[in-house]
Amino acid sequence: MRNLVLLGCLLLVAAPAQALRCGNSVISEGDSTLRLKQFCGEPAQIEQRQDRLAVERYDPARQHYYTDYVTEPYEIWTYNFGPRRFINRIEVRDGVIKHITTGGYGY
Repeated sequence: MRNLVLLGCLLLVAAPAQALRCGNSVISEGDSTLRLKQFCGEPAQIEQRQDRLAVERYDPARQHYYTDYVTEPYEIWTYNFGPRRFINRIEVRDGVIKHITTGGYGY
């Protein structure tokens, strides 16, 4: 019995921080969007977003540093599996799952 409890605790520690179950497969942060589509299908919605990042650059003509801004596009994929499961929002950057959040029940 004690070994069984220990095994259960180890499995919880080894589990990814956020994961999405589709059928018998588990999709985790770091997986590709190809794997996500293969096991979960097309998302209900894809939102196009972008971050605005400050980058410090050097201007050799004026011999000083200045702040430039670049945009980094990313997407939020929403999966709605119906009223018996939670909605999942997946942040995708460069074809890789970066973050999975779970919302309320679907519809």
